Amino acid sequence: MGKGKVLAVLLLPAVLNFTISSLIAGLAAYQAYTRGLPPEEIGKEVMLALFTYNFYWSILQACFGLLAVKLMGGWRAVKEYYREEVGVRGAALVLLLAAFSQGVIMGFQFLNATLSGGWSAYTAMWREVVSRLPLSSKVYLVAVAPLTAGFFEEIIWRLYGITRLEELWGPRGANLVQALAFAVWHGLSLHTLATFVIGYVYGLVFLKRRKLVVLTAAHVLTDVIGFTAILAV
Repeated sequence: MGKGKVLAVLLLPAVLNFTISSLIAGLAAYQAYTRGLPPEEIGKEVMLALFTYNFYWSILQACFGLLAVKLMGGWRAVKEYYREEVGVRGAALVLLLAAFSQGVIMGFQFLNATLSGGWSAYTAMWREVVSRLPLSSKVYLVAVAPLTAGFFEEIIWRLYGITRLEELWGPRGANLVQALAFAVWHGLSLHTLATFVIGYVYGLVFLKRRKLVVLTAAHVLTDVIGFTAILAV
């Protein structure tokens, strides 16, 4: 498969995510503006809308994940990457990767908070937005989003991205490109930098192990902890 088609599979999720989120944000901002809300309140309304209708994340993940599975040769081929004995060392690696991921994410969150007026103001803003989220969105964030992300994102970017791109640019180039594509899928913000670092490290682990069980488990655990922490602010 040519690199254009491979890059399309890796980057189209980001394009669609940006398009959909922009439409949601634009509509929310317009409605807030017509209500006469000040700029800071408009920003909160946009955040509320994005997290209320974020179920489209899982739809995109599943669609492109299934496409990647097909391009890899079907479920029979992909299942081989999930055949491994995890054991104590594997479980320890899961915890280590999850702790590393949370550390990177929290580090950039603190930086974002510092640039946004301080931690107290930052958490107060999140507390207000979270308090208005519908229950269905909260359940989705904790119980559904981590599973679809942990499973399909590892298939799309680590499995498909690395195995296809290393044929063109070698392991190092493949890992760098898939980490960049994984990062922009998460939007354009400081969180993009955090997910690039995480994606790159997960890619190194995949290159060494050529298996997905540990990476998927660590990814799910990271997202469960992260989304739970957001809702508990």
